[in-house]
Formats: sequence, structure tokens, C-alpha cells
Amino acid sequence: MSTVQLEGKSKDGRRVLAFLKPFWKWVLGDSIVIAIAQVCASVIPTFALSWLVDDILPGQSTNLLWGLMWLLVFVAVFDLVMMVIDEYFCHYIAKSVTNRQKIRLFTHVQYLPFSFFQNAKSGELLARTSDDPDTLHNFLAWEGSTLMAAVQGVVIYNIVLLFIHPYLMMASVVLGIIFYMASNYVGKRTRLASKQARDEASKYLERMRESVTGIHLSRVLGVSDSEVESIVGIRQAFVKHSVRELKARMQSIVVIGGYNGIALAGVYFISILLIWNSELTTGQMLTAGGLVTIAANEMQKMLRMWLSIRRTGPALDRSDILLANPKSEAETKAGVVPAEMKGSITFHDVTFAYPEKEEPVLRGVSFHIEGGDAVALTGPSGAGKSTITDLLLRLYEPKDGLILIDGQPIETFDIGWLRSQIAFVSQDVQLRNGTLRDNLRIGNTKASDQELLAALRDSGLWEYYQGLPDGLDSSVGERGTSLSGGQKQRLSLARALVREAKLLILDEASSALDPITELKINEAIRERKKRQTVIIISHRLSTVLSADRIIVMDEGRIKESGTHHELVNKENGIYSRMFKREADMGSTILIGK
Repeated sequence: MSTVQLEGKSKDGRRVLAFLKPFWKWVLGDSIVIAIAQVCASVIPTFALSWLVDDILPGQSTNLLWGLMWLLVFVAVFDLVMMVIDEYFCHYIAKSVTNRQKIRLFTHVQYLPFSFFQNAKSGELLARTSDDPDTLHNFLAWEGSTLMAAVQGVVIYNIVLLFIHPYLMMASVVLGIIFYMASNYVGKRTRLASKQARDEASKYLERMRESVTGIHLSRVLGVSDSEVESIVGIRQAFVKHSVRELKARMQSIVVIGGYNGIALAGVYFISILLIWNSELTTGQMLTAGGLVTIAANEMQKMLRMWLSIRRTGPALDRSDILLANPKSEAETKAGVVPAEMKGSITFHDVTFAYPEKEEPVLRGVSFHIEGGDAVALTGPSGAGKSTITDLLLRLYEPKDGLILIDGQPIETFDIGWLRSQIAFVSQDVQLRNGTLRDNLRIGNTKASDQELLAALRDSGLWEYYQGLPDGLDSSVGERGTSLSGGQKQRLSLARALVREAKLLILDEASSALDPITELKINEAIRERKKRQTVIIISHRLSTVLSADRIIVMDEGRIKESGTHHELVNKENGIYSRMFKREADMGSTILIGK
């Protein structure tokens, strides 16, 4: 994952408030509802005690007693209504904030440089874009309302104490500040332990992903026990850090829990002194004591919720680190959108090295392909053939040199338009869990069923299709598990044919095909090149025979170029040696059989 560090990181509380800012109307409405509920649930019943002791009981007023009773019944019912409204507002805000953050993170990931994903761990990336926003949601949905109520309650109750007597309010505020500072100190330890626990949780998710997707390999190698052992080690580390977090939280509870008794004792002590000086009535003292008890409880809730914010902090840090990675200029910069693509391609003295590697993969590569031509790139593994595709798709930018499409620099085109003009088939086939129709239409959502069936015929999948019970609506399984390796590759080719792009790139697209199917596909390519520019990348020379011209690469340079007959008859040529070696291997296999 990225090593980008955050500079001038905001405090955890400020960041939570920043998430709430777009929904300030809902937050304001919820705060009003909570304030009304606080008055109904605590302030009025507590003052009722003062009225009862100082006025109603001494005067033995039955009417006032009945009136007080009905008032308390009314405020209790009204408080219940406010609680229901608060629950709705709170969860609406939480889901809206989380949804916005998830979309923001996912969108940002879509526009990161392709090199970012070379070092990124998919499990950790999933945790940052899904689990971390859920941590924020859980806080806002289940604890955010409690925190808001606690803050408002502390403020409201201290204002009421001010009206009873300023000394009582001063004692409550001073004690609250002292305990806030103490809990904040303990909260730092809670935050650190929470971060370490979340890091271990990400490792677990990444390891689980690797294990599930590689279950076939682990069964074949007989390493299931070691797989379990690796998970056990990660989970033990998670438990260790979780216990540290729990210990820090317990210390916080001790600090917070002490506030209630100390604050109540202080207020009662001050109240007794004021009663002796005839500055306070008995009812007012009982009211003050009740308010301080409630305020102490709210202060405890507030401090506990503050610790929850601190535990949410590491998740916010991880999201901010991901968002701090700069977007790719190629992915975000608007470019030219021509009416059509003719399909000519020119590489002029192109040099390229992958990020974080000094050794160039391409060294001064130059060639030209006319629109409608079929050109093959071949050569030993590591010669730089597939890198040509990466540069044409603008997954990377060349270090030196120029790439032209229809005579124009490739970087001047809108990248979305450019990629819509390219159909790509690779050896590493990626299919989605869905129907055959869904997978065929990924590159062309408007394709008709007739076009899908034609692509299945051209890619050698017609016999497979005829055996499907539900036709195009048949499921291919997760990542194409119901298909063989050759069928996956042919389906990937069919998907590229459905795209009807001006440029068709086949990168080792026949590596899993049998010779008969490969022959059929070569015939389809010969038909396609009448209306498409075709680039065939392969080290299997039987695949490149359908090309008009063959470019031989080695060590990042173009070594030879010509037709099959020209190159195979070239004395001591690279292509000639490769062709003879492949022919000899085929003869050896036949003799062995």
C-alpha cells in the first residue's frame, strides 16, 4: 500500500464534523430534537422535584399535584416521540455519510495511477474502501446521537445550575474540564491500540482473500495446515492488540466513572453551605443534586463517546492516506475526441522503464502500423512485447519518444475515448460472476444477441454454447469457474470481438487453445483485419502466421521485421531460430507419442 503520509492531519473530532457538514440541515434538526428530548426527559422532571418539595407539599395543593402528574405524563410521551425521530435522523445521517465516503474512496481508486496497484494489497485496499467507512458508520449510527445528547445535556444542565446558583455551575464545569483532560490522555493509548488492531484485521482480510482464491493451489500442494497456521498467527496478533485496546478502555472507564461520585459530593457540599447561609432552599438543593447526577452521567457518556471517536481515528487515517495519493493525470485530464479512429499506430524511438525500476524495458523502439493491418509482435519472454500494450492503453507513460495514433500524439486524446477504440484479450482472463450475456456485453452494453452469437462462433465457442441449458442466460460461475482454461480464453476473445473496436490486441490470447481452435480463430482474425487493426502478441509462432507483418523483439529492442517467409529464410535470424526450435519440439513430441 502507499507510503503517502498525512501532513497537518486534522483532529479526530474535526474530521468527523467535516463528514457531517454536507448534511448540516439534518444534523441541526437532530440536535433540536435531542435538546427537546433532554428538557422533557430530565430538566422538567428534576424541576418538578423542587416544585413538589418547596411549593406543593407545604401548601397541600391537590390541584397542583394532579397538574404536575399530568405534566410528567405528557413530557414522558413527548420524549418517546422525540426519541423515535432522533433514531431516524441519526441513522439517516450515518448511512448518508458512509455512502458518500465509500463512493468518494471508490471513485478515487478508479483514477489512481496504474503503478499504484502494482504494490497495493487487494485485501488492504478492500478494507480501506469498505471496512473503514463502516467504522465511521457504526460510530455515527449507534454512538453519534448519544454523544450529541451528552454534549447538549452537559450544556443545558450547567445553564440551569447557573440559574440556581453560579457556584454550583462553576464546580460542575471545573470538574468536567479536569476529567476531560484525564480521559483524553488515556484516549491516546486507546487510539494507538485500535490502530494496531485494525492493521492486523487488514492482514487477516488479505490472507483470507489469498487463501480462498488460491484454494486449488493449496490443496494440490498439500499446504492446508500451513494456511491455517498463518491465519492463527494473524488472529493471535489481532487478539493481543485488541486486549491492549481493552485495557486502555478499562483505564478510561475508571477515570470517567470517578467523575460521578466526586462531582455529586462537591455539589452537595456547596449546596449545604449555601443552605446554611439561606441562599438555597431544600428543593433547589435536591434539584441541583439531581441535575448534577444527570450531568455527571452525561459527562461520562460524552467522555466514553469521545474515546469512540479516538478509536475511529485510525480508520479515518487510513482513508485519508488513500485519498492523499495523487490521481493520474492521464485518467482525469480531458482530451480530444475524434469522430472516428482510422487505426494507424506509430512508435518513434520509445524508451520505457517501469516505476521503481531503473532497467528500461523498451529501448528506442520504433515501428509503424497502417490502419487495417495485422501485425504480430514476437520474441523471447521479457522482450517488452506486452509493454507495448500497456503504453497503447496509457496505463503507463513512455520515458522518452513519441506514440502516435492516426498521426496525433496519444496523450492528446481523451483516455476514455481511446480505450473505447481498443479491444484487448490477454492470457490472464478476468470474468465476472454473472451470465454469459453479462460477460460478453461488458465492453459493449448495446450489443444485440445476434452480435453476441456471431462473436461466439468466431471465437470457437459455438459448440460450448449449444450445450448450455439456458443459452446466453447461463451462469459462468464466479471468475468463470464453470469454464475450462481454453473456454475462458475464447470467451475473453468473444468479448473483445463484441466490442467492435478499431484496434484489436491479442496478448498471448491463444496460450490455452488447442491447434484446431487456434486455426479457427486465426481465420476469424483474417476476416476481422479487413475492418480492424490487429496486433498479435505471442511467443507461439503458430499464432503469428495470420499476421501481415511480424516484428521480432529481444531485450527491449526491435531486432527483425518482415513477413513470415522473409524472416524464416533469414540466415541466423532470431525468428528463424525460434521457428526451427518450435518445429523441432513439435517433432520430438510426435516421435515420443
